[in-house]
Amino acid sequence: MLRLRFLPLLLATTVVANPFFAQNDKQVIGDPVITPEDIAADAAVLYLIRFQNVGQDTVQQVVIRDTLDSRFDPNSFTTVGASHDYQLLGEGGSVIRWYFEDIQLPDSTTGGPNSIGFILFSVQPLSFLVPGQTILNRACIYFDDTVEVCTNQAIVWIDAGSAVAEVQEYTGEYQVVPNPNYGEFEVRRETAPTVSTDHSSQWWITDIRGRRVWDGTAENAVEAGNQIRLEKPVPGHYLLWVQTERKLQVERFTVVR
Repeated sequence: MLRLRFLPLLLATTVVANPFFAQNDKQVIGDPVITPEDIAADAAVLYLIRFQNVGQDTVQQVVIRDTLDSRFDPNSFTTVGASHDYQLLGEGGSVIRWYFEDIQLPDSTTGGPNSIGFILFSVQPLSFLVPGQTILNRACIYFDDTVEVCTNQAIVWIDAGSAVAEVQEYTGEYQVVPNPNYGEFEVRRETAPTVSTDHSSQWWITDIRGRRVWDGTAENAVEAGNQIRLEKPVPGHYLLWVQTERKLQVERFTVVR
């Protein structure tokens, strides 16, 4: 039986309450942290894609294209809800396209909240996922085949289930310097601590597909080593994860040749 997780924690990106703000983004609704036990119980990840016409005139057609990560089961995909009538097309199961024909979406200046639409869908992770993996997923939105807007990366984290009850994402406390780099860099604290430092801190690095390439732990965040050197890193995008208490920071950086 399909089970959706609606827990108090919301998402992997910030929700902006102002309805007139440009809402072209993707969010995980509910808890973005799932465990192997959740996966065994057929838990599904619930995604919300929001779009808004911020152009100068009414939009006639909107197309949303989402490529599911290979660690999701495409056969479990379900559209839960939508703001407007749509047609759904799939390409090989993993690429999903929603077509909003004759949507008549007004621009944000004249239409206000009527210029915003959304898609809500669910999909289940495959059973082989193990703790430590991350799944990043984004969508691209096309307005009248002339304007393309791609959303942020929504993050799902696979956790063992015992260490953290609720994880909240925070940003701005730690930064990778320099960025880009050659695989050797410093992690700097840019702001005053937002969490107490009398709890253990976990640090790790994954590639953009979620494969862990470096691990680190410390008794507290202050004692955590800030000099990191990756062994023979492949050029590309990486994610630094810093978990302290129930706080989780995700910092993206790039390794070049």
